[in-house]
Amino acid sequence: MRPTEELRRDHRVIERVLKALERIVQAAQRGGALDTVSLRQALEFSRVFVDACHHRKEERCLFPCLEGRGIPKEGGPIGVMLAEHQQGRELVRQITAALSAYATSGGSAGDILTLCGAYSALLRQHIFKEDNILFAMGEAVMSPADDGQTETCFQGAEGDLPAGTHQSMEELAAGLQAKYP
Repeated sequence: MRPTEELRRDHRVIERVLKALERIVQAAQRGGALDTVSLRQALEFSRVFVDACHHRKEERCLFPCLEGRGIPKEGGPIGVMLAEHQQGRELVRQITAALSAYATSGGSAGDILTLCGAYSALLRQHIFKEDNILFAMGEAVMSPADDGQTETCFQGAEGDLPAGTHQSMEELAAGLQAKYP
């Protein structure tokens, strides 16, 4: 399997959680109570699976390989992806802060819903660009040796996480999907 295929597989898991997040938002917008438990689970998934697992593999392994093969970072698609990773981290931080304010002092659920919508939209368009543009560019320039080195790097990138982290996050995604199909 090519490294980009593994990343695309991660994207499908992420999309399941984004769908659940969108359903949480829709339920609250229709007048239901904000499901803060599921929302906190989605935020944990974003911090751990999206950022610590998935983005780490891209940032430490794939992007440097692509840059070495001539795909530009500055002023190019890699730089755009890195900026969007940072935007996603900032939105997760803002949602977490808004959720804390909501829980402790009755902050606005509207702020949380708006931020969740922005996060979901960002990730959906980001995934589309990676799946359909950047990964195709990478597949065109990466050699079989590059694939092997990148896969080895992927294993190391997740190696400093507790054992079973990736699997537990996939199970969390499945649970959110079951609750919000």
